[in-house]
Amino acid sequence: MRWEFNGNRGEMLLYFGVYLIYLIYGLCVLIGSRQRILNVAKFEFSTGWPIFKSHRDDTNDELENFTQYISTNWHWYIVHVCLNTFIRKRYAHLQPVAHAMTCGLILMRTMHLASIITFMLLLSSFYTASKNESKKLIWFLSATWMAAIHLIKNSEYFYLLGYTEYFTLIQLLSWTVLRGCSFSLQRIKTSKSCAKKELQNLYSLKNFLGYTLYFPCLIYGPFMGYQRYNRIMPERNERNDWKLLIWELLRALAWWLLLQTASHYLYLHYMARDLMAVKAVDTVFGLHAIGYFMGQFFFLFYIVTYGLGIAFARYDGFHPPNKPRCIGRIHFYSDMWKCFDEGLYEFLFTHIYAELCEKHSPVLQKLFATASTFSFVFVWHGCHVFVLIWSILNFVCLVGEKIFKYLISCPSYENFVYSKLKLQASGVQRLNAALATQVFIPAAFSNVFFISGQDVGEYLIKGAYTNGWWNYTMLTFCSYCFFQCSQVLLQIK
Repeated sequence: MRWEFNGNRGEMLLYFGVYLIYLIYGLCVLIGSRQRILNVAKFEFSTGWPIFKSHRDDTNDELENFTQYISTNWHWYIVHVCLNTFIRKRYAHLQPVAHAMTCGLILMRTMHLASIITFMLLLSSFYTASKNESKKLIWFLSATWMAAIHLIKNSEYFYLLGYTEYFTLIQLLSWTVLRGCSFSLQRIKTSKSCAKKELQNLYSLKNFLGYTLYFPCLIYGPFMGYQRYNRIMPERNERNDWKLLIWELLRALAWWLLLQTASHYLYLHYMARDLMAVKAVDTVFGLHAIGYFMGQFFFLFYIVTYGLGIAFARYDGFHPPNKPRCIGRIHFYSDMWKCFDEGLYEFLFTHIYAELCEKHSPVLQKLFATASTFSFVFVWHGCHVFVLIWSILNFVCLVGEKIFKYLISCPSYENFVYSKLKLQASGVQRLNAALATQVFIPAAFSNVFFISGQDVGEYLIKGAYTNGWWNYTMLTFCSYCFFQCSQVLLQIK
């Protein structure tokens, strides 16, 4: 009841009206600034067109590499589906073998020997370590491989293999570190309540290779913990499976087409790389719109990439994580971690946070567990300064959210708002939403650091807090409307 929206229809229309006006205004400002952004860009050709090769914003390396990856490997997805459909019908127990063989063949056909050997070393090290059932060894091995990935990122040798393979290898190794960790740590947890023979069957080499070499989620995710991979749906309707797969693939294609179309008009990815392009937007609320739409484009990219992996995983009978929740339906930053990348959140919560504290642990112990979790996130994402800033801001905002929720749940606060201020339930909800907005604003801007880097992140967050009281008042009002809209949408769902 503390957060449930129960205002009248007119109030709801006001909130959604403000949201809609903000979106239209932001789009108009960003589209209108396109020519100024093109003027900022350095020109390569005598025709006067800037560095963009296809008359659109093609500076998003992740999206461009994903597009190239799919255009090069689309037929392997068909091979995967056909082979697994056949195996599942006749030899279901060999499904992990089919996953491993298919993916192994793909890697041998698409990667150089050095990349394959590096990947095989990672796999063999984690499988060997999992048999020792030592958490300390697993985490030491994870830290070692994350350090190795950092060296590979700065290696000229791997870069000269080709940028596409270089990028793909880093993605592959990074995800596989998590998979190796999940398999090994899940084995240790299961060993406490499982017979030795059953444990060996559950955590066999066959299952390990099938899990770590599951092609649809191999490079672009989502991360699927071993407990999800090892749990096959018992009842299946093949006809419905095909329909669902095709439907989910068409949805991913539609979102990809939207991203491609938008890149002709909105140069957000270039803005994320060049602060001068951001400064080409000459209104304060236009700068706020940059941060908002950067977040939406980031969300859409993962809807496409994760959506693809999730579609095939569901068809193959697994229980993959849910797709990312739209940032327009997230008003508490804790939900960003829980609902944007559900698989990663499960890994962090199960194997780091919950190992260091329990529900009724002291506050300082919980703070230490949270800090340790974000420390891992920082190292896994590459130890960059902008990732450190993003991680610290995330930590601060999550702690601030916890403190805020604790304070408004105190009997003295409830007595104050109901007895002293004489507020009804709807009035208390509005007051709580207005107060929560002050935590929501810095949390939302923290994402810009992760998406665009330190320079753009600092510029946009300074724009929120140093452009006068009127700007911040209007930003607070708009954010309050966003908060209420998100709450309404969650209640409807």
